[in-house]
Amino acid sequence: MRDRLEDLSANDQRVADAVLRDPTGVAFMSADALAATAGVSKAAVVRFGARLGYGGFTGLQSALQEGIRDRLDETPTTGAGGSGGTLVERWLDAVERDLRTVATSTPPETLDRAAALLESGEGWIHVFGQRASAAVAEYAYFLINPMLPNVVRVEAGESALADRLIGIGPEDRLLAFTFRRYAKVTTDVAAFFQEAGAPVVLVTDSPAAPAAKHATEVLVCADDTPGRFPTAVTGIFLVELMAATLLERNPDGIGRRLDDAERAWGRFGTYGAEPAADADTA
Repeated sequence: MRDRLEDLSANDQRVADAVLRDPTGVAFMSADALAATAGVSKAAVVRFGARLGYGGFTGLQSALQEGIRDRLDETPTTGAGGSGGTLVERWLDAVERDLRTVATSTPPETLDRAAALLESGEGWIHVFGQRASAAVAEYAYFLINPMLPNVVRVEAGESALADRLIGIGPEDRLLAFTFRRYAKVTTDVAAFFQEAGAPVVLVTDSPAAPAAKHATEVLVCADDTPGRFPTAVTGIFLVELMAATLLERNPDGIGRRLDDAERAWGRFGTYGAEPAADADTA
């Protein structure tokens, strides 16, 4: 479905977006409910399933349910918590699979292009994320701010957001984060930058995320955790990969900036003293 997104009609893309955003929910909802979610007719939902080779909505739903059963079959069957293992074991197994998926499905050239976009331009690098994505955006700002000039964390709130985005132009860049359930304002901000001709690097959990169509580069985090909320682990992993890529691209320039940051932090007592090493373990 993801591979064929660009070839689908407008209606089919709406249905695909709805399915990719919440495949587990779609696996157990009616065709009418999916049509309402996607903003199309029930007939369009049925045609979508047929065009993908499932014969209609029922076949598509069966495939989604089979995918859920396959993931459950991969859950560890040993552990103190019973046949499925403890919650810790199940969650760890899912996160490990997600990290391996990100590591194998994120080409180095994609990371390099994203890093090059952040390095380019004389304007500001705006870092933005809302709701579930805000914490990962904050961590990205923490890592990248000492590495590159003109990095700013865009705060939420209508007036603060509008004030910060005054005068955005092609020389600026946006590093945005959006994970399900996708915050509408993130899509609006990405569209605003795109309209201004400014590059957008998006970190998200699905190429079908609404903001992805406004992005210059999309970095996708896998998420198969066995819970009703997404994990932030793969998003943090991608942020750290991006920071490492920036340093690898420009070790001298970024190295000097990091040294300057350490001196500034030391001068103003940003961090407390490091604990002394234990003589027995040093």
